[in-house]
Amino acid sequence: MAASHDLLLLDGRLNDLAKLYQFRGLDDPLYRRLSVSQSYVLRRLFFQGPRSMGDLAAALDARLSTMTGVIDQLEEKGLVERVDHPDDRRSLHVRITPSGHRLYQQAHDAFLSHLRPLLDRRPPVVRRHILEFLDELVDAVDGWRKNPRRIRNRRVRGPHAVQVS
Repeated sequence: MAASHDLLLLDGRLNDLAKLYQFRGLDDPLYRRLSVSQSYVLRRLFFQGPRSMGDLAAALDARLSTMTGVIDQLEEKGLVERVDHPDDRRSLHVRITPSGHRLYQQAHDAFLSHLRPLLDRRPPVVRRHILEFLDELVDAVDGWRKNPRRIRNRRVRGPHAVQVS
């Protein structure tokens, strides 16, 4: 197969993956009608602990006013709570509640249960290559987001590297 054809196939599969991951239905019972932004906030709080509103807004590339609305909605659902900032009396932290923790844990475990067979049936060296490729893919998409007009010619890392000039 020609490299350009493979490149178009990769582009198509990434688009399919983004649609599946980003644009799921709001009535998906696993997420109890959470928006994508709400899901991302829960994920960040689940893995990283309490955060300030500014930290959450920056991490999700959102305005502070937008983040306030997202947190208000999550708070109404009992999934997060605002608590005093440990080092600054003038500001607040957002913390995941036990209910929010349970919800995210269940959703995350269910998601991982679908990914596990993809890795389990492959030898460790192949898993490592897949994960290295995904790291490179994230770097490439991040580079495109930072400079969408630039055409990049770069060397690819790894054992199956192809030099591009």
